[in-house]
Amino acid sequence: MSRISVGLVAVAAAWGGAAAGCHPTGSAGLDAAYPALVAALVTLAASRANRGVLLIAAAIGVAFSRSWLWLPAGAALALAFAAVLPRRRYPPVGALIGALVVQVALRWPQIGFHGLTVLVASALVLLVGISAWLDLSQRYRRLTVVASGAVLGLAAILSIPVVLTGLMSEGAVSLGSGAAQAALHDVSSGNAPEAVADLGKASGDLGRAHRRTDAWWTLGGQLVPFVAQQRRAIVEVTGEGHDVTAAAATEAGAINFHDLSDSHGRIDLPAIKALAGPVDALDSQIMVARDVIARSQSGWLVAPIAGRLSRLETELTKAGNEVDLAAEAVKDAPDLLGGDGVRHYLIVFMTPAETRGLDGLIGAYAEMTVLQGRITITRSGPSPDLSVPPPAPAPLLTGPPDYLARYGAFEPSRNFEDITYSPDFPTVENVLAQVYPQVGGNHIDGVLALDPYALAAMLQFTGPISVPGLPQELSSSNAAEVLLRQQYIDLPSNSQQNSRHNLLQEALSIGFSRLVSGTLPAPNQLASTLDGEVRQGRLLFWSSQPEVQPLLRRLGLDGAFPQPGPSSDVLAVTIADAANDKIDAYLDESISDHAIYNSSTGHVAASVAITLDNQAPSAGLPSSVIGSYHGSGLPSGTNYMWLSVYSPFDLTKATSDGRPANFAGGVRELGVLAYSAFVRIPAQTTVILDLSFDGYLTPGPTYRATLRLQPIANASMVDVSVSPTPGWIPDRADAGAWQAGSGEIQSHSWTFRR
Repeated sequence: MSRISVGLVAVAAAWGGAAAGCHPTGSAGLDAAYPALVAALVTLAASRANRGVLLIAAAIGVAFSRSWLWLPAGAALALAFAAVLPRRRYPPVGALIGALVVQVALRWPQIGFHGLTVLVASALVLLVGISAWLDLSQRYRRLTVVASGAVLGLAAILSIPVVLTGLMSEGAVSLGSGAAQAALHDVSSGNAPEAVADLGKASGDLGRAHRRTDAWWTLGGQLVPFVAQQRRAIVEVTGEGHDVTAAAATEAGAINFHDLSDSHGRIDLPAIKALAGPVDALDSQIMVARDVIARSQSGWLVAPIAGRLSRLETELTKAGNEVDLAAEAVKDAPDLLGGDGVRHYLIVFMTPAETRGLDGLIGAYAEMTVLQGRITITRSGPSPDLSVPPPAPAPLLTGPPDYLARYGAFEPSRNFEDITYSPDFPTVENVLAQVYPQVGGNHIDGVLALDPYALAAMLQFTGPISVPGLPQELSSSNAAEVLLRQQYIDLPSNSQQNSRHNLLQEALSIGFSRLVSGTLPAPNQLASTLDGEVRQGRLLFWSSQPEVQPLLRRLGLDGAFPQPGPSSDVLAVTIADAANDKIDAYLDESISDHAIYNSSTGHVAASVAITLDNQAPSAGLPSSVIGSYHGSGLPSGTNYMWLSVYSPFDLTKATSDGRPANFAGGVRELGVLAYSAFVRIPAQTTVILDLSFDGYLTPGPTYRATLRLQPIANASMVDVSVSPTPGWIPDRADAGAWQAGSGEIQSHSWTFRR
């Protein structure tokens, strides 16, 4: 009867082990069979094991359990305590203790380093097994040793082919992976000729490696735990690597972005549409490959295999993102380029020598017409030509509401050059689309905005241009300096204000006409050359068509103001010239933000220091640069600005060089609060503004700061640091300040723990 009871408990334990969800081989049938066998053997061994050993095993079971596992683990521990009291051992009770302990051990959560619970569970099984083995007769001990040796020997025999083929395939896998990584980058960049040869080589190398590792003599390795996982990962990854590189080689010849541009300002729309099929096919193949690699990942893979999987997954993710972006661009480009009818785009040229919240004042404009891929500049002029002075009625502006609330008093619809007050480009595009048709222009489908730095980058494609009124040619190396500073020295008189506006208009018109009338660079060359200006917010494009806006956001051209999240802070500082001069080309700005964050409550206390260094002299530069509007009474060289600070938190204190500063507070704009003040900085003087903010985020261990940096003439220097409240410490080396780069939108996270 006792043996029947033990047998029944062992069968029940085997059933529970099969349902435990362990994955020793990665094969569904074996992954159920092995835990079932282990559970049954441990149960049988426990029926003969020493009661003290069972007590230790049950205690270990409780120590490593979590949540609901404490219930069966606690029951096993209680039974183990009860079992040591009688004088004699009861095998069914020992079997029940062993069954409960092994069920718990097979379901332990991950604790500590990867594999710790498996090591402890293995030691526990070994402990119970040795105890039971010692209770056997001499004959059964020998039989047990022989059987164990036979099993281990068979496992070794089955594993050797897997190890040998893995070593033999190492070179091919390494070469194939390297070629695949290079080729995938070339394909995503549109460099088809460079990619095809590498893809063919990669496909061949990975194919040979796959055939070796998937050969019939390695099939026995599927039966061996741990070894089976290595074999499966190698077979699947080499097979999928061969498939994706073979598919890429087939499609790569058709994915050549260099062939999309034609001479005389025309983009070949049929060639773009022809890319859709190959790009979509490659995008789908890369997605399948990423899924296969993700399924092959396991904490039990040995370092060389795991490392190669990780690198290949990273490359596939990068290539997949780029190809997916290319697929979206191929889909949307024909519409943007007038494939379905004429498109009108407004180009505005901003000059941060006189700042506005987005970048700078609009100095000139041009209208670009696009039809069936052909681009022409149909109208251009200085921005004052589009302004509407009194007593004529101002153009009607119906929104956005927060734009009207913040800037309506400045009459931006009447003063066309001032429309860029908002730091959010979609908002500015909305306003321009309303105003431009009312001042003589066509209905526009979008706006392209750029400043002297972006124009300088574009001149890399056109070469130097001659602009009437300038003594020297504009080139990529001098355009920013000439248009921000030198032109005002060359044309110093206030009476030549119109000449300067005309110069900006001529530079914009000539530069763009040269760009679109010549041989247009390939998209990937455009992207790499203009990447810095796009990231800094100096080159922006936004369309009124909602269907193409996701693409523009992915390209980073949207210039949208960042939105705060429940656990995300946002900080932006903008300046707008309030004296009608060009003095901001001589301004240096640095910002320091230090926050104290309570992870338990979400409370944030932030201190923001804004250092403004006016390097302009009081004399020696034209009055158009260091003077001010008539009747201002400002000393020459004074930088008079309207400064705004954006934050989701309440402003509790503000000082300027230690004295109270009057910030108009709490106007909601773009999802945050905007605080503004007029600031005067005398010539060659530095002013430091200190502001204190107080507010709450959603409690949690992570604090995320997002910056929006205004693209002013001289790039801002910004650092942010976050300290936890007592009881919390940085989870990593996060305590130091984060030095922001030059990008317009940047984010950084700090994580804390108790």
